Amino acid sequence: HNQTKLFTLPSSRLLNTQVMELSVSGVDAVHDDPLQKAAYGKSFPLILRAAKKLNFVDLQEYCRKNQAALIRATSEHGAVWFQGFDIKSGEEWASVLTSCSLRETPYVGGAAVRKLVVGSEDRLPSVQVVTTNESPPTEPIPFHHELAQTPDPPTHIAFYCQANSNGAEGGSTPLCRSDLAFDFLKDKHPSFLQRLQDVGVKYVKTAPSEDDASSALGRSWKSMFGVSDQSAAEAKMREQGYTWTWLEGGDCRITSPQLAATRTASNGREVFFNQIIAAYTGWADGRNVPERAVVFADDGSSMPKDALDDLVAFMRGQQVAAPWRAGDFVIVDNTVTCHSREPYDPSGGRVRRVLASITAGCKDAVATTVATSVVLSSGDVMPMVGLGCWKIDKSVCADVVYEAIRAGYRLIDSAADYGNEVETGRGIRRAIEEGVCTRAELFVISKLWNSFHAHVEEGVRKSLADLGLDYLDAYLIHFPIATKYVPIATRYPPEWFFDPSDKFPHMELDYGVTYEQTYKAMEALVDLGLTRNIGCCNVGTAMLWQVLRYARVKPAILQVEMHPYNTQQRLLRFAREQGIQTMAFSNLASASYVELGMATHDESLLLHPKVLAVAAAHGKTAAQVLLRWGVQRGTVIIPKSTKAARLRENMALFDVSLSPEEMASLDSLDAGRRFNDPGHFCEVAFNTFSPIYD
Repeated sequence: HNQTKLFTLPSSRLLNTQVMELSVSGVDAVHDDPLQKAAYGKSFPLILRAAKKLNFVDLQEYCRKNQAALIRATSEHGAVWFQGFDIKSGEEWASVLTSCSLRETPYVGGAAVRKLVVGSEDRLPSVQVVTTNESPPTEPIPFHHELAQTPDPPTHIAFYCQANSNGAEGGSTPLCRSDLAFDFLKDKHPSFLQRLQDVGVKYVKTAPSEDDASSALGRSWKSMFGVSDQSAAEAKMREQGYTWTWLEGGDCRITSPQLAATRTASNGREVFFNQIIAAYTGWADGRNVPERAVVFADDGSSMPKDALDDLVAFMRGQQVAAPWRAGDFVIVDNTVTCHSREPYDPSGGRVRRVLASITAGCKDAVATTVATSVVLSSGDVMPMVGLGCWKIDKSVCADVVYEAIRAGYRLIDSAADYGNEVETGRGIRRAIEEGVCTRAELFVISKLWNSFHAHVEEGVRKSLADLGLDYLDAYLIHFPIATKYVPIATRYPPEWFFDPSDKFPHMELDYGVTYEQTYKAMEALVDLGLTRNIGCCNVGTAMLWQVLRYARVKPAILQVEMHPYNTQQRLLRFAREQGIQTMAFSNLASASYVELGMATHDESLLLHPKVLAVAAAHGKTAAQVLLRWGVQRGTVIIPKSTKAARLRENMALFDVSLSPEEMASLDSLDAGRRFNDPGHFCEVAFNTFSPIYD
């Protein structure tokens, strides 16, 4: 452990990649901002600033095209700071980080109390997003490298500002180059540096038995190691080389193994890489004494005070402390740059919400031609383009689903009411059996029908049986309309009529079950492992507000009708700010409704001059323009087609980007026109007035 550890990027491909010019249309690479400093002839940090309105989808596509250059830039510049982008939630930010191919890693071994915001405790389908620190905001957090007190610290840590009151002072996340700190010690305190290199350090921390949010290092040993009892904690500590002493009251004094205090960073320079400053200046609470929190590893003696005081003063003079603005984020190379937190005053209604994510190296680059994906609140990754199975005839459904998967589709949107889940399952099964994909690569959705609002588990188990699956990736409440239960043995799918043979067939509404009761039964499905995510369909902001107030499992998806005739801008914004991914159906507006008598040919968006003008400008079809509009505004789309050529065409959306002016032109077509409105069709077709919109 007293050997200098070399941090490397994950492949020679990245090491040999020169940082190319990251300024492109819409993104400016900034090197002369007053807040930046110079380090070894480069700006610290590099700033990437939005030159026009770009949301998380635009930024994902930018990051995917520049993955290698971005990661190399974090190494050569110490960090890359993104400013002025439209990112409204931790989920959207996780989607951007995932597009950078940063490899997910769990938060294990850290002292700070943090809450999981995006992701799962037991699975890592994508990066985890956590609160930065639950300690009181008036407490400063000293400079440190993330998890440097553990044997395997992360290569990168990223911070994202979701909210920060305008004009509020304090609360920034200062950054400092640790290669500069190393050079300072080499010049001013060479004997201290040499001893650190020769013998290394050990960290001593007393962890409580339960999380203590009043302390910046109040994370319990249970949370630290993901255990519930002392024997399990001992097994984890033994595995990682820690020693320990159990104290009265259940606290545990934990001593790290011998660890290096200097290392070679990803940029090839020697760095002062450790938690020495944090331990010396900040590991103080009722359980810990800073002077004994970090010691020389050979004899357990304390660090020299004069050297540490000089180093603290130097680092404060070298720090970059940019004020946080909502939507900004920074990716820090944890091998090069350390970070801290300024205290701030939360009084007066100040809102400051900064989130964090740690990663370990990089994954293989994702092809820039495949569909962009989004990260849900569970951490699951969902493609932005899927196959909608509504109105696909059972006679061809299995083949259509199979061909769609062969064409690259990995999102399948099904529902009990579509009446073709058996056939949908056959198509999925064939693709898996032939090795086209694995089950884990698919994202399969089904929906709870109206007559199962009081029989939720029965509904999902029927869909699973028909699809031939063990679990769903998402299960959604199809409509906020509860109708009287129809047993499966009587009729399935039951559709809208309670009794089609009745002299006057109509819907039988069930007033005995509330939406809240149904939603809580949906949450139980997550507990049972029958679905990984849940959500809602065909509801507005008022209903979502109510769901968020009682939800234990946040709705991950909102599926509603959206197209340029019905943009629902406020609903989309609200869902984005709440971290709920919007999925838009009827992407081509009237196209699916003419044959049902619910629209006319004259209402076709495919013939609208504004749509055709954008299509001509990009060499795309009108349909592709409408689909691209849906993706680019941040919604998942699920167009339906039974033709192989059209399936491929509907996926070919990621080699084009609509300008802000073109997006605004299509937005201007909004007329609040819904084609799928139960307030209309339930009365016309099913003899029952059942409105869900005002």
